[in-house]
Amino acid sequence: MTLTTHATLGAVIGHTVGGPFLAFVFGFISHFLIDMVPHGDTGLADNYKIHKRNRKTALAYVMIDAVIAILFVLLLANTRDLISLRTFSWGIVGGVLPDLIVGVYEITKTPLLKWFNTLHFAFHDFFVKRKGDVPLYYALLAQVVLIAYLQTKL
Repeated sequence: MTLTTHATLGAVIGHTVGGPFLAFVFGFISHFLIDMVPHGDTGLADNYKIHKRNRKTALAYVMIDAVIAILFVLLLANTRDLISLRTFSWGIVGGVLPDLIVGVYEITKTPLLKWFNTLHFAFHDFFVKRKGDVPLYYALLAQVVLIAYLQTKL
């Protein structure tokens, strides 16, 4: 999933639950659960991780996604009457943190994070390895629809 999708879902969770701790925990858990839905990025990840190709493409994808996520979250935070900006924010942090941890692992290859990387991709690839992935174009379109729906819940 895109960071924008994870951030938006985390924002909705943060807006919905009672406090920052629960917002973070449920945002974190939501990351793994929504990542189980095939979302078209297996080819990008495989080219980057297995074949060591298209690193610039993968980096560009992540950077564009991160900028869009930041701008979208700022837009939401500044156009909604939020009950608690703190729970909203901690839901977002929990929602995107797993991908940030995986990014740190990819850069450093630290053994301390290998288990987390393995756990993350066990969820990420759960259905993809069994049933196959969907085309990236369709997955991005579906995520735009999901984000549009989720933002109505704030």
